Amino acid sequence: CLKVFKIYIYRIYLTLLSKLDNHLSAISSVCGVAPLNNKIVGGQNAAAGSWPWQVSIHHAYNFHFCGGSLINSGWVLTAAHCFVTVYLGTETLEGTNMNQVFRSVTSVTINPNYNSDTNDNDMALLQLSSTVTFTPYVTPICLAASGSTFFNGTLSWVTGWGNIGSGASLPSPGYLQEVQVPIIGNRQCFCLYGGGITGNMICAGALPGGKDSCQGDSGGPLVIKQGSIWIQAGIVSFGNGCAQANYPGVYTRVSQYQKWINQVITSNQPGFVTYTSNGTNADLNVSCSNLPPPQSVVRTTSTHMGSSSEL
Repeated sequence: CLKVFKIYIYRIYLTLLSKLDNHLSAISSVCGVAPLNNKIVGGQNAAAGSWPWQVSIHHAYNFHFCGGSLINSGWVLTAAHCFVTVYLGTETLEGTNMNQVFRSVTSVTINPNYNSDTNDNDMALLQLSSTVTFTPYVTPICLAASGSTFFNGTLSWVTGWGNIGSGASLPSPGYLQEVQVPIIGNRQCFCLYGGGITGNMICAGALPGGKDSCQGDSGGPLVIKQGSIWIQAGIVSFGNGCAQANYPGVYTRVSQYQKWINQVITSNQPGFVTYTSNGTNADLNVSCSNLPPPQSVVRTTSTHMGSSSEL
């Protein structure tokens, strides 16, 4: 009787696995789920599978130089200056990665409003040579939908294989790094940088310094958890050095680009989730010279889902 019961339980287990596999085919249902989740300056080694949407982008000489994020089975989101070959399911840059898969890139779509001088609209979409199968180590991230709000102090995570300090490479074997940083409101970030921060950007970092993204992390995701779902709020873009006091990292604000992303990816579109901050936005009280008064977000019909100011 006990043996029959065990067989029955095992059959239920197989049925559940089959249903899970079918469930994974629906992007809107699976994005942002990290089943194994119980560069980065001031961070720590990430456990295998903690950030299953994280991508390592390699140049022609097969060295890691940028990050990215898987947003469905065939597309990767990254910065406009990052692309060649994509590796998924990577834990370390050296040695064997049992869960790693790689794809070449068949097309690169850079946001048409990308400005390499100001880093505004620093976003690109990479189409993979073939789709990938989702596993606990390879899973897409949900993207912040238009209208998402990220108030000052909201805790976020950034991941990557970049430098662990200015001029200091990630030591062998190159474990994926993770670090938690608070969101810095755009008005405060504008004041800290003396300008140059637009509504298409979002800032995050420890104001005393010591925790930040760095060279080699570009293109990687800045993510925030809402309930049980992880949502990508930003893309690593630029900063003043790495982890310097009063210079938070600057990221491309993903929620500004929902319309453009869906114009490029017309089938099997990524999952967009609205993130809503609780409480009041203390950033509205920040003021400094050359900073315009607080404004409501006014969205336009431009290709990058609004050039509106979050300032």
